[in-house]
Amino acid sequence: MDFAQLEMFISKKMRMTHVYQPLMLKTMLESTDNSATVEQIARAFLNNDDSQLNYYKTIVKRWPHITLRKHNVVRYDKGTYTLLLDGAITDQQRRRLVELCEIKLQKFVDSDPWIKKFRELDSRAVSGSLKYEVYAKTKGRCAACGIPNTERALDADHIVPLNRGGRTELDNLQAMCFSCNRAKRDRDDTDFIMWSKRLTYGRKVGCRLCDPRDTTSENLLARAVRDPDDACGSLVMPKRHVGGLPDMIPAERTLWLDLVSDVQERQWQQHGTDGAGGRHTVLESCPDTSHFYMRVACVR
Repeated sequence: MDFAQLEMFISKKMRMTHVYQPLMLKTMLESTDNSATVEQIARAFLNNDDSQLNYYKTIVKRWPHITLRKHNVVRYDKGTYTLLLDGAITDQQRRRLVELCEIKLQKFVDSDPWIKKFRELDSRAVSGSLKYEVYAKTKGRCAACGIPNTERALDADHIVPLNRGGRTELDNLQAMCFSCNRAKRDRDDTDFIMWSKRLTYGRKVGCRLCDPRDTTSENLLARAVRDPDDACGSLVMPKRHVGGLPDMIPAERTLWLDLVSDVQERQWQQHGTDGAGGRHTVLESCPDTSHFYMRVACVR
């Protein structure tokens, strides 16, 4: 790909669902050898916010990576991306390509006022110390979907929106990922923290699976216990007493499945054998109290 082809791609062919492609190209163009590591590109996305660096490393390896490689604009090798430019380009041509990336970035932001509004609220309305307290309330997870901050960036969302008189104080803030916050916007005042608290206290008296003393591993909304019928197996269930999948909200399902995966992997490492076994999972309910769980075991 020569200068003219790359210029045409950036100015005419590039289709964007977010700001990542032009940022990725701009970072490589601003280097001396048209290359940039995953971390360098992630830092461009991140704007030096180290608390979310791992999130943007994941982003680098997904959408812009797939699209730019499909168009033969970049190659990837051992943690480094390189522009597929045929021959050297002049400083003037490099500045022109960087300028085109910046134009693409600005046009995208201008086309979606919510991005600008989100950034303004994120940078000015909530202090860093207050954000920490907000994130601590849900242990660094989105209060709506349950995704951890290591997988998706979180923001401090106003439960009662600012344009409806909501205040920037701890009781009116909840941790939400970018996707959930953008979907919610300022349309309602749903308090996901309140629901999270309700989920925590939904145990049933007399249910042997609701006894937290038997827990072998857990996360915010799910827990695992040893399988009484299989010394190598585990039962994984929501912390709240539920009768089945329809009774679980998205955050519960997300964290429950996360724990199922963790338990599967741990059991496979402990009890599995290469090429001679597999993971076995069954959805069941406690016969006495109908508490829903998944039985997880390794079969040989």
